[in-house]
Amino acid sequence: MQKTRGAYAKGVAKREEILEKALTAFSRGGYMGTSMREIAAACDLTQAGLLHHFPNKEALLIAIIEQREAKQEANSLAVADLTWQERTLRQLYINIENRTETLVFSILAAEAEDPGHPAHDYMLNRYRSARQNWERDVLQMRGGKTLSSEDQIKAALITAIWDGLQLQWLLDDDFDMRAPFEYALEMISRYNRFE
Repeated sequence: MQKTRGAYAKGVAKREEILEKALTAFSRGGYMGTSMREIAAACDLTQAGLLHHFPNKEALLIAIIEQREAKQEANSLAVADLTWQERTLRQLYINIENRTETLVFSILAAEAEDPGHPAHDYMLNRYRSARQNWERDVLQMRGGKTLSSEDQIKAALITAIWDGLQLQWLLDDDFDMRAPFEYALEMISRYNRFE
């Protein structure tokens, strides 16, 4: 019985290593430009050995996405008592700390524009969900009961500002996106066209 547990632990550790190495490979070549052979080599596995853990590249990508979603879910539960602006800034700081993961998801967002990409539906739903969450936050901030078109516009702007600043940061090591993002949240929080 002890031997089985040891084998299981080794399998779990190898799976984690594969996910980490795949994330690094995807950050360099994107999903489309990375081969399973390349990932197997980075993990000191044969391609058959890699396929033992993940049957194909799409399954590997899905595992990476699920891992990130689980982390973000845990973070959401941990910050439930913060304001929406504080929660958003905390997620920004987490993304800064996890540059490789942030880079991969930025690459995936661009690649997934193709409806045939395995992450297309995920990214589409992720952006819709992000806008809906920020719509609720903006609605709550202004004390409204019914979602307005301005709430929807603000949510779309937050999404665009988030991605735009994050992309500038990924491209330019000297660019600090924290202050501009904090400023943007403050502007969005204060400005109400219809008041």
